[in-house]
Amino acid sequence: MINKTCITMRFKSLFILSMAAGMLLLGSCTESSSNNKLYDDWWPIHASGSMDDGYFTASWNGDLDSFGAIGVIFTSKTDPNLTYNQFVYYKALSFSQERKAFCYIDISTRDYKASKYLDFYIKSKKIYFEKLNDVGRGNGEYEEGQDFKFLDNDHIQIGTVQYERYSVYYENRVRNRTSEYAPVEGRIPVMIYE
Repeated sequence: MINKTCITMRFKSLFILSMAAGMLLLGSCTESSSNNKLYDDWWPIHASGSMDDGYFTASWNGDLDSFGAIGVIFTSKTDPNLTYNQFVYYKALSFSQERKAFCYIDISTRDYKASKYLDFYIKSKKIYFEKLNDVGRGNGEYEEGQDFKFLDNDHIQIGTVQYERYSVYYENRVRNRTSEYAPVEGRIPVMIYE
């Protein structure tokens, strides 16, 4: 009788362990497949946020222009009639599959300057970006994780910012526009500083 009980308990233990390992493997495969879909250029299209510097406060929620900007009205905390307007800018992101890294792309002008490549990782539906040091290189520390999800195959949300796959952005918003600044089809024409 004891042997049957021991065998049954061992079987149950092995079964539970194999189920846990399978769930862990499935979770890592899901994050890995998310990473594979992520490797591309992403253009910021919508953002929300707020600022409070002690004297002025502002909040926003809206579509971004072609420079990654949104106009924001800052209001004095002591005098609601005292306001000023300012643009808040968001950068594009480029995830490189070859490097398993990403870079920020400044789209506030048409120079499209990119940062050095930085590390990132995704864990528990959050994305963690490596911090920049004073000379613009990764310092091995990571920012606080931001919520991360695919809205569909061509749209992602990171924190409070929505991004569109650049090839889709280009096709929908840039291709038919005649402009000296029209970027190259499919990829953002960045200037990367190594």
